[in-house]
Formats: sequence, C-alpha cells, structure tokens
Amino acid sequence: MRQHRVQALATRPDSAAERRTAEIEAFVQQHSQRLVGALTLITGNRAAAEDALQDALVKAWHRRDEPIEQLAAWITVVATNQARSGWRRSQAEQRALTKVGGRATRDQAPLAEPDQALHDALRALPERERQVAVMHYVLDQSVAQVAAALGVTDGTVKTLLSRARAHLAARLGMDDEGGAR
Repeated sequence: MRQHRVQALATRPDSAAERRTAEIEAFVQQHSQRLVGALTLITGNRAAAEDALQDALVKAWHRRDEPIEQLAAWITVVATNQARSGWRRSQAEQRALTKVGGRATRDQAPLAEPDQALHDALRALPERERQVAVMHYVLDQSVAQVAAALGVTDGTVKTLLSRARAHLAARLGMDDEGGAR
C-alpha cells in the first residue's frame, strides 16, 4: 500500500507548470495566428509581431507558478506592449540613422492596397484607441475582456471604441455604418 502511494506521488505531474504549459499550448493553437495578425496591424511588421508574441509566451511560461486569471488577455496585453516597444525602438533607430546621414531601411514588405489603407488608418489612431480597437475588433475580445486586460472600466473601453470608429470612418472615407460617403 505504501509503495503504491509513493509511486503515485512520483508520477504526479508538477500540476502548476503542466497546467500552464497546457494553457499556453491551447492558446497557441486557438489564438496565435489571429494575434500575430493583430500585432502586425499595430507594428506593420510580421516578424516583429511574431517576436512579440513569442516573448509574451515565454513570460507567461516563466510565471507558471503564479496565477493568471485570463491567460489569453494577459498574453495579448504583454505581446501588444512588446510589439509597441519594438516599434518605438525601430522608429528611434530610423530617426537616428537619418540624423547621421544613413539611410533608414524598411524590413517589411508593402501591404496590399486595402490592407495598407486600413493599416494607415489604424496607425493614425491615438495609441490607446488603436490598442482597444485591435483587441476588440481584430482579436474579437469583449468590452469586459479588453477592460480587464488594460485595467480600465468598461465605459472607458466603450468611449475609446466610439472614438476609434469615428476616426477610422473619417480616415477611410466612410459613414458611421461603414458605407462609403
């Protein structure tokens, strides 16, 4: 009897680490491609978007012993922050190269015409509006999920979404219902 109990304890998985690993694997299978697409809209660079997601997944795995209530939202916010930081760093490097007479390089392929218009419109949004719009419309997160992920109220998210829609409509030449003007 005692040997059976010792054997059961020896084969018991490290539950916190294995649960987190399983959660991350499920997230990757279900959400990673859509998140990479959204991050590409934010950064304009698919490789940077993939790197940001990878960094967020590694951070989630390193926190495997700590509870994260909404793992998908947490990974989304961390990846978005990573992507924005990388984009800012890239912009600073390009400005510095320009100042010293070097040529700034673009490490992205040009987007197709409709995607370019949407990309430009999203890039023109204030940072917080862009983040909320991408999380809600591209990643299909509810207002409550976006609010929880960003640490703001539902009302703040709704206000930012309304402003983002108005800015996008004006930028893309559409009315509020999405039709052409």
